[in-house]
Amino acid sequence: MKKQLLISIFALLLCGAFAQDTITGWTFPANTGTDSLNANLGTTQNMGYDLRFQLVINPTSDSTINSLVFTDGPTTYAAATMGWENGADVRFWSIKFKAADHKNFKLFSKQKSSDGPRDFKIQWRLSNGTFADVPGGIVTLEENWTSGVVNNLTVPIADQGTGSVYIRWLMSSDMATNGGTVTPGGWSMIDDILVTAVNTLGVDEVIYTNRINLYPSPNNGSFTVTSTEPLSMLSIISSDGKTVYNLANPALQNPVSLKGIAKGVYFLKIRFSDNDKTYTRKFVVE
Repeated sequence: MKKQLLISIFALLLCGAFAQDTITGWTFPANTGTDSLNANLGTTQNMGYDLRFQLVINPTSDSTINSLVFTDGPTTYAAATMGWENGADVRFWSIKFKAADHKNFKLFSKQKSSDGPRDFKIQWRLSNGTFADVPGGIVTLEENWTSGVVNNLTVPIADQGTGSVYIRWLMSSDMATNGGTVTPGGWSMIDDILVTAVNTLGVDEVIYTNRINLYPSPNNGSFTVTSTEPLSMLSIISSDGKTVYNLANPALQNPVSLKGIAKGVYFLKIRFSDNDKTYTRKFVVE
């Protein structure tokens, strides 16, 4: 799984931003399959959306121009493609999602090029609008996974309602990472994309506290998770993003035993049967 990204996310959570929901995300755990380019994090409705490499047709219309392949990412896989020549201000990576009743959007991503485009800028738009620059969204790539990192970038999304939101990483010059001009053989890669936001209804913490209990906490890897409402999913995630326990059809009372599990911070991730929102809280194994 994607260690660096998820450690950053969890560090954010540990700082108290527990109302921040995971809206959508791509960590590319698999390099084959019909869903391998689809979001593997976030709400159910957003997991059907894929990552794309696109070309500007006009301010509100784009064309998908190339099939994506996979390469080695920071830990597992990353999406990659050639075809960036003469791409300044017209070629870009793109995602879309829906996030009604949310605000304070944050973006995480990692990029790398190999003789591909060096310069990108991040933009956003609503389905009925045009793209606008994200303040602070200038990204300069090198031939590594550490230079082109976007971490906790504020995206000023507003008035989205129930419509789609688009974010893109737009190639902003024809300069390649090798110092020359981008050629047809130049590669660009992207990985560890995550969008989070705060629920504007302001009820996440109350809902969670009133419905879910994990005890004892701290614990030694044996504990019980109880719920006052039916659950559709229950998972335990390690601090490096690995799913160490998963229960597809939880009961109202769920004893969990993780024998031999390492000490540290873990995260209980649950989803109630009455909606597709996920809730995440930390606990400690001593």
